[in-house]
Amino acid sequence: MSWHIYIARCADGSFYTGIARDPAKRLAVHNAGLGARYTRAHRPVALVWTEPAADQATALKREYAIKQWSRERKERLVMGAATAAGRGPRPTGARKSAAGRGTVVPDGFGGFRPGLFRFFSQLRKRNTRAWFDQQRPVYELEVRTPLKALIEEMDVRLAAFAPEIVGDPRRSAFRIHRDVRFSRDKAPYKTHAACWFYHADAGRGIGGDAEGGAGFYLHLEPGQCLIGAGIWMPPRASLTRIREALVAELPAFAQIVEARAFRRRFGSLEPEAMLTRMPRGYAADHPAARWLRYQSFTVGRPLTQAEALSPRLPATLARDFTALTPFVRWLNTVLGFRTLDRRL
Repeated sequence: MSWHIYIARCADGSFYTGIARDPAKRLAVHNAGLGARYTRAHRPVALVWTEPAADQATALKREYAIKQWSRERKERLVMGAATAAGRGPRPTGARKSAAGRGTVVPDGFGGFRPGLFRFFSQLRKRNTRAWFDQQRPVYELEVRTPLKALIEEMDVRLAAFAPEIVGDPRRSAFRIHRDVRFSRDKAPYKTHAACWFYHADAGRGIGGDAEGGAGFYLHLEPGQCLIGAGIWMPPRASLTRIREALVAELPAFAQIVEARAFRRRFGSLEPEAMLTRMPRGYAADHPAARWLRYQSFTVGRPLTQAEALSPRLPATLARDFTALTPFVRWLNTVLGFRTLDRRL
């Protein structure tokens, strides 16, 4: 028996969305007071809409998307199904899906749920392919689907204040699979989610083997969420150009990273892999000595779990990314990447 997504109308007129192999039987369970806590308090419930799904993972993704909709959108979906069955007028502006299964409403970012952190906490304890395969529907529902929606929304927001930086759901989200070829730790999966918003001309590459530029970063992990920006461990040629620019344009760089508001919000540059001595060719008392020993140029701030789970996360990221844009643009400019006023 295939899976279905269903909507039930409760006694007070509210909607309940769920999944089941047999929606009619599930409805009987709800009305018997043995179903979800919400329906137990809002009986009786009536089945008003169903949609088949290829498998449980697909059903879970669709259920999650519908639960983010407003009541008005759900009403349009229910009305569209009723019209198709000859039970009422078709709402103005509604459109049917390619499979003819009712009204299609664009999915948007509605916020991450606590299940994201529960999933990664459990993955830390059971980091095996067998466990992950069993929990893949949960990963799709709680992590991958909302992360893609967030990236899409942030791409739209970035166009307003840093149009040269882009987000692509297929390229911005980091893979959950770890590269274990040269690691003693053979756990196959990362225990966090992350995404990278990158310069359109530079591409999404990060680190010493990539000719990427500076960008914005989001990291979601139980007890360790953060917002970041900059360029991490650039290749030798890029690092040389940044150091040359520090010598030639030190006041402009210092004005950005030493501004009171910037330091209060983001602190100082992360000292990861910082040299203990000055790089070759620079005197120990060089005016830019404070910055020339850095091998990464990144900065950021912790993100609280409440901020990470809030549906207003895109607005939070937009505020921080806007404040970090001068820093990112300084780095990209010295690397030869354009600053844009609008998307081309």
